[in-house]
Amino acid sequence: MVSKNLRVSRRYARALLSLALENNILEEAYQDMILISHAFSYEKELKVVLKSPIIREVKKQNILRKLFGEKVHPLILHYILIIARKRRAALLDGISRQFIAEYKAHLNIEPVRVTTAFPIDDPMREKVLVVARGFTSKTIEFKEKVDPSIIGGFILDLGDRRYDASIKRKLNDLKKHLNVDNTA
Repeated sequence: MVSKNLRVSRRYARALLSLALENNILEEAYQDMILISHAFSYEKELKVVLKSPIIREVKKQNILRKLFGEKVHPLILHYILIIARKRRAALLDGISRQFIAEYKAHLNIEPVRVTTAFPIDDPMREKVLVVARGFTSKTIEFKEKVDPSIIGGFILDLGDRRYDASIKRKLNDLKKHLNVDNTA
């Protein structure tokens, strides 16, 4: 079940996407929402302040104006101030993340993350991209992660799908198979 905050955040994000398209500032809006999302990631106090029922909405608007006033497009600033005025400032983090997802869906971009035990070189990256293209016809946004615990191979995450070709998974499968044989 989707939470109420997620539904509301998605609604605000879609409205902002429409507004950005109408005003021909889609790319700027995307960059601004990344900035806002990063602000929430790196400034944990920001979330606390915006969620606080003790701090008045006017004060929250002033904080947002000081933080983002010179950094975001005026239309985006106006939009986030309206959100704060409507007592939804605590949802800005979710709205920014939902906007990023809506932007990628609008442009038919599929985020793909590959996890490997070691950093990969260009020939290996190209092979992984070939595998990823076999799963989707969308434009691929490729991200890499190094996790030595997978021992070798790779794990490919595409949206809600996962292709696990790691040595760790193969060893776990073998272990399960051997345990089943031992109990039979």
